[in-house]
Amino acid sequence: MTENKKLALIEGLLFINGDAGTDLNDICFLIDETEAEATRLVNTLIAKFNDDEACGLAIQNFAKTHYRMVTRKEDAEIYKKLANVKTETKLSSAALEVLSIIAYRGPVSRIEVEQLRGVNCETVFYKLRIRDLIREAGKDYTKPGVPMTYEVTEEFMKYFNINSLDELPKIDSSSNDGKDLFANE
Repeated sequence: MTENKKLALIEGLLFINGDAGTDLNDICFLIDETEAEATRLVNTLIAKFNDDEACGLAIQNFAKTHYRMVTRKEDAEIYKKLANVKTETKLSSAALEVLSIIAYRGPVSRIEVEQLRGVNCETVFYKLRIRDLIREAGKDYTKPGVPMTYEVTEEFMKYFNINSLDELPKIDSSSNDGKDLFANE
């Protein structure tokens, strides 16, 4: 199989998998190549899309080894205007607070999040689970009542366009008088 054929197959796979994206292992299987070679080919496609000003698409890498085809960010406002629809539902400030706690401290139980925030978070957790931004990570057998813990998902990584939680902004403890922002007090 020629390199051009492999590039065409990867591009087609990214297209048909849509917003869910494609894992690098699936690409390796499709073109019968190693991870290193598949990564090189995907990077070739990324460069091709980025260099072609007449192309309205880009390839986004998320959750380290996943890729998806997306429209270019710089065209988002135009698409919103033409479609006259909201292309992305915004998260509430409560949802962002809960996501921050789970991302920085996870896996963490709902009760721990509620203790930190000082309010009931049941509805927020429900909505975040429906949007697939958090998932159950297992039970915490060290806590009374053995609560379920939660962690962020690959969908969270896609939403915030990051590959790992290491890419989250570092919390500046100097602006919080040296206190851990998410510490139970």
